[in-house]
Amino acid sequence: MATVKIIAAVDLHHREADACVVREAIMLAQSHEAAVELVFVIPDQQNTYVQAYIPEDMRNQVEVDARKDLEAYAGEFDWNGISCTTEVLRGVVYEKLIEHADELSARFIVIGASRPTVKDLFIGPNAARVSRFASCCVLVVRPE
Repeated sequence: MATVKIIAAVDLHHREADACVVREAIMLAQSHEAAVELVFVIPDQQNTYVQAYIPEDMRNQVEVDARKDLEAYAGEFDWNGISCTTEVLRGVVYEKLIEHADELSARFIVIGASRPTVKDLFIGPNAARVSRFASCCVLVVRPE
């Protein structure tokens, strides 16, 4: 029987705010006897003209550093026996999260909502798109 997978989407630039995302994912995993995968998406510049000017070694080093930071971040939590893996992706955040969830046949995506503003209509643009288009359940977590 395949293990139920929960994706906890975190932003390493907002570690403190996203701690509630990880804690909710852990609680959800306990209740569903699931494994958690912490996922950080490195947002690529969508303009291919700009991409041409970013050296490949710099792009690679960003990914290496992100993997180390994500592993360290995962180590900050008490997993209570829950299996945790980490994954760093690169691209458009909501697209990569949805694509990865589909690849894993994830049961849930847990994602944080940004601080409410009129511009975002009380939910961040990535959380809104993930919740609208993901084929699995999505739990949007408000900052504590």
